Amino acid sequence: MPDYFPLVKGAVRGYLIDGSRPGSFTIEILEVAAAGAVATAKCRRTQKMPGEPARIDEFAVTKDPAGVRSGPDVEFNFPVEIGRTWISPPRRFWIEALDAAVETPAGKFTGCLQVAYLIAEGDGGSGERFYAPGVGLVKVVENDEAEPFTWSLLKKSR
Repeated sequence: MPDYFPLVKGAVRGYLIDGSRPGSFTIEILEVAAAGAVATAKCRRTQKMPGEPARIDEFAVTKDPAGVRSGPDVEFNFPVEIGRTWISPPRRFWIEALDAAVETPAGKFTGCLQVAYLIAEGDGGSGERFYAPGVGLVKVVENDEAEPFTWSLLKKSR
């Protein structure tokens, strides 16, 4: 199975935010610890919005036999298969495709895991996340009724 969420110490992903509040953010993997089938990464997110000081948050990503979680949120569950569903209120997620293609400023990615979701069963909007094999999250398109946005991978290392 492709690794749609690699946890590699020193990896950095930079994203462009397009929406009503444009800006950018980077995610760095500071440390990775493995114990049996469980890997936990300590990560730092640095967000830069025009006219505001940088905001820095640290969080953990856990990958285990059940799936991948970023903090308390489920990125996706294992096994990765079309139609697999899960709920993380107020969102309901499902795996839409394993062969999606997506373009970002960092390039074109194929063979992507595409996760679709509804916000409040569609009353609050919908969205899609794309994870490229060996890279991780490359794009998020959220059609939130209050504040739609797109995150696109701008640069990556490791």
